[in-house]
Amino acid sequence: MGMATQGGKKENRATALFCPMHRLETLYHTLEFPRVLNDLAGRAHCPASAKRLLNLKPLNGLDAVQQSLDQISEIRTFMDSGGTVPMVRFDDIRDALRIAEVEESRLEPAAFVKIHNLLVLAGHLDKFFRQHQDDLPMASALGAALIPCPAVVKAIEKAIDVQAVVVRDTASTKLAAVRREKARAQEQVRRQLESLISALAKKGVLQERFITERSGRWVIPVKETHRHLVPGILHDRSASGATAFVEPLQTLELNNRIRRLEAEERDEVEKVLRILTGEVRTALGDLNQDLDTLISLDCLIAKALCSQALHAHAPALNDKGLLRIKNGRHPVLIFKQTPTTHVVPLTLSLGEDGVCTLVVTGPNAGGKTVALKTIGVLALMAACGLHIPADADSEVPVFKHIFAHVGDAQSIENDLSTFSAHLSDLKQIVQLATAGDLVLVDEIGTGTDPQEGAALAMAVLEELTTRGVMTVVTTHHGTLKAFAHETPAIANGSMAFDRKTLAPTYKFRADLPGSSYALEIAERMGLSDGLVARAKALLGPETIHLEELAQHLSAEIDRYRELKSTLDVQNKIVERLRETYEKDTARLKSEQKRLRQQAARQAKAIVDEANAAVEKAIRTIREQGASKQAICESKAIIEKQRAALEAETQDLQK
Repeated sequence: MGMATQGGKKENRATALFCPMHRLETLYHTLEFPRVLNDLAGRAHCPASAKRLLNLKPLNGLDAVQQSLDQISEIRTFMDSGGTVPMVRFDDIRDALRIAEVEESRLEPAAFVKIHNLLVLAGHLDKFFRQHQDDLPMASALGAALIPCPAVVKAIEKAIDVQAVVVRDTASTKLAAVRREKARAQEQVRRQLESLISALAKKGVLQERFITERSGRWVIPVKETHRHLVPGILHDRSASGATAFVEPLQTLELNNRIRRLEAEERDEVEKVLRILTGEVRTALGDLNQDLDTLISLDCLIAKALCSQALHAHAPALNDKGLLRIKNGRHPVLIFKQTPTTHVVPLTLSLGEDGVCTLVVTGPNAGGKTVALKTIGVLALMAACGLHIPADADSEVPVFKHIFAHVGDAQSIENDLSTFSAHLSDLKQIVQLATAGDLVLVDEIGTGTDPQEGAALAMAVLEELTTRGVMTVVTTHHGTLKAFAHETPAIANGSMAFDRKTLAPTYKFRADLPGSSYALEIAERMGLSDGLVARAKALLGPETIHLEELAQHLSAEIDRYRELKSTLDVQNKIVERLRETYEKDTARLKSEQKRLRQQAARQAKAIVDEANAAVEKAIRTIREQGASKQAICESKAIIEKQRAALEAETQDLQK
């Protein structure tokens, strides 16, 4: 959901996931899923991988979806932590392998280069996954199927120059000898022709001084008017006819020898390629397995790269029909996003407390259709085992089928009006949808008398809700707002609208019906006050009152949410202050305890020192012959002082 519409002509065919292929394709188009697949395919390193991604289909069952999500999460986590999987471009070699299957067939050097590069990549990835088995256990299990085939790699490198894409001279002893002999013969021809050119140039016979080739023979350019002066074979003339390309008789035998050597070279190259093709033939099973494994790994890496680019996450899955989207965005809007635009995320819940149907209202161009498509594409991405561009705590059911009717296209081919086409799709949905399915209908009940259209919409919603089908519809019918409010298992929702600026905010509001703001927008766009007033009069006081009540309620809820937001901020500040106070109090108590313990230790030291002094004084008194009574009195006084000091020390220790 966002500030831009989803682009392109709306489709209106009701479609389902596991219905015939043409319906699935229409569903994809309706939800603009091909744009997602195109982006995904663009991240692949092989045309075969890209093709597989472009043909991505929903997976069969919750376990398969969960496994796919987990595999993507593993690679994504590795990449987010700075890791890189060494996947590079590789070619689809299936055509070459089909040729190699045939006995006595041979592949061209370019095909061997593709096979070589694929096997080298398989070897690098095999080593990589062995080294990162702890970080990438699932991807490593997939990569364990790679078979590098070093013998085939060595055979190709011996016979083919993979940079120049030609057969090496060293591919065979005979080929090396033939090419050396051919090179010597060519050098002899060149020297003879250069000598002849020097002599003929002095006579003015040549058109230009160079050696060239015609029909595989070495020739010189002679003026047509002087051709009779150069005995030899005419091979070609220039476009103007002024130049004749002549093979002199002096080099005729050498040229014949070169042609014979070229034939021998071709025969030997053919032999080398056939032998090398035989080497590939013995490893066909391994090569096919490597190709399939690399394509699977490539697709997995592309999905992780796409997840990273979209800031996507793996949703929690469930089979209980609980849909919780938190800050979800349609990928197409993310692709379109620029530094000056902002995608407003969608947050909604459905399936809790028995509510499985949502009626979304609000003004035109307010984001209702975008919200509908966002729900559909996120559900579809999850069904295909892809991360979704939403917060990590989002939750999505694995739907058995998805039905989407979005738009109001008339069918000229089938001679259907807008309403007839709409009704045809509703008929299919009612016939096919069951519990565990998702139904998305844009502008339900449109294209006919509003009262009858609304009544039909209510009947359809009642039926789908009774079946337990998760259903999300958009509408302008005011009666559907009251119907949703009064009917169990059906809830209202709306797209917020700024009444002051009459501009959409693209924010979804749960449990609150929205106004169309048609008269306010008409007034803002300059329709006369008289016409607007007359429209209000024709609309009737009850309808006007209901709209005003809805708008007032919307404004009050917005004000409440602003107050709640402010209160939340203040609560956070208070909570931080409370935490600071508690930390400071704990610190002060700890410091107080430390100081008390320190004072107690000091007091004990004083007591110990005083005791020692007292004992010494008593010994001195005894030694000096003091009376027994004086000693007792002195000792009593000392004991009293010591007891008081010890009591004070104990208080400090508490």
